[in-house]
Amino acid sequence: MHALLQVVIPVFSIILVGYAIGNVKKFDIQTFVDLIVYISAPCLIFSSIAQSDINLVDFTTLAGAALAIILIMTLLVFFSLKLTHSDKKGLYLPMVFGNTSYLGYPVALFAFGMDGLSRAVVYDMLNSLVIFSLGIYIVHHKHEIQEAFKVPLLYAVVIGLGVNLLNIHIPQVLFTPIEMIGMITIPLALLVLGYKLTEIKISAAKLAVLASAFRILGGFLVAFLIITLFSIEGLVRDIILLQAAMPSAVMAMILAAKYNRDASLVASVVLITTVLSMISIPLILSIQ
Repeated sequence: MHALLQVVIPVFSIILVGYAIGNVKKFDIQTFVDLIVYISAPCLIFSSIAQSDINLVDFTTLAGAALAIILIMTLLVFFSLKLTHSDKKGLYLPMVFGNTSYLGYPVALFAFGMDGLSRAVVYDMLNSLVIFSLGIYIVHHKHEIQEAFKVPLLYAVVIGLGVNLLNIHIPQVLFTPIEMIGMITIPLALLVLGYKLTEIKISAAKLAVLASAFRILGGFLVAFLIITLFSIEGLVRDIILLQAAMPSAVMAMILAAKYNRDASLVASVVLITTVLSMISIPLILSIQ
């Protein structure tokens, strides 16, 4: 329980600080989002993978499991919307895609250290690739897979993995500043998440709550099915279960607003799942 509190309290304390800032003062948060996406997160991803003990087996297992979970969740949402005759296609985003970066990174780091973080990054890479391709296609009816290649995420993973597997030595005078820039990602991302939550007002409460329960519980159950079928164990197992059950991605809210697809409903699901994750994350960590 003590270790659990050491993980959960720091994460949600920083989110609450961001929430408090958002209630006191409004400013353009997009600058900080861009700083994370284009500079600090790539540095964090590169430095964490480059110096971790991740191997090709772990990498392919994580990537394959993440892709399978996302595709199964997409099919489940498809059939759910068909059965209920719902036209809320924007719900695909918050029900399928979890917050595997802004929240997934710090929880993985605090719970499992740098090795956990490097594996969480691999899961998030697949999550990001699919939300920027299939996710955008679903809500916008356009093939925009090229969006995934406009951010440095994928390149940071590939380069970091190459440096790791090939045992390439990077002089400390170069690696240290990269690592230091990467270190600002996690607290800044949590502050941004907290700030973003102040912009949300709940709409269609019943539907939003049901969608929220599906995101967290459904993600966990699908992940449990995958790791059981393929006998996945150890740290890779723990990260898959954790990342699959993350609350809805903040990017889901941003894309829903950008493409005008049920934006208020999607934002409601993001808020509710984030609140629920204060309970679900400790529960998941306690059974690992």
